[in-house]
Amino acid sequence: MPGYDSAVPQKQPDQEKELLARIKDGAPGAFEQLFHRYWRLIMRLCLSHLEDSSEAEDAAIETFCDAANGIRRFRGQAKLSSWLIRLALNRIAKHRRALSRRPKTVPIENLPADEPAGETLEKEHETDQEIKNLISDLKRLPKEQREALILRYILEMELPEVAQTLGISPDAAGMRINRGRNRLRQLRSKRLKRRQG
Repeated sequence: MPGYDSAVPQKQPDQEKELLARIKDGAPGAFEQLFHRYWRLIMRLCLSHLEDSSEAEDAAIETFCDAANGIRRFRGQAKLSSWLIRLALNRIAKHRRALSRRPKTVPIENLPADEPAGETLEKEHETDQEIKNLISDLKRLPKEQREALILRYILEMELPEVAQTLGISPDAAGMRINRGRNRLRQLRSKRLKRRQG
């Protein structure tokens, strides 16, 4: 995908340069090394955007297929991880579009087994509910703010790397993160007021 690694140039670490050179030379096991190094990062990103774990896994696998097909065109001006994240975000967007066109169904294993709905809800742990609330709130944010927050706080990237991955300046990335955090606080505050009222 042209242009992905040219938005915000940043010096690539020597280890990544060496790995990239080995992959481009077709060295045995080099791409597998890339896969093992970045699989968890890409999978976490996909899981943070796609509720269905099998969809997330598909998107992560497809990301590495895209990387295998496009790595010879990767110029190495950005970090490999940033390039992979951009590929993953494209794959996630494709999966979300496909999912939005599918009819809504409930997997049979998710149906309650002869138990009233109230009892099932009462058994949920508070932590699980907080995670569901956070995911729900993230979905309500504008796409730009949601992606910036996920990169910064779920994938634990530093601000310059968030900026590089999104192809924007660090100031713009910081603004998206701050606006997203403020919006999340507002949504949380509204939920607490509804619960108390």
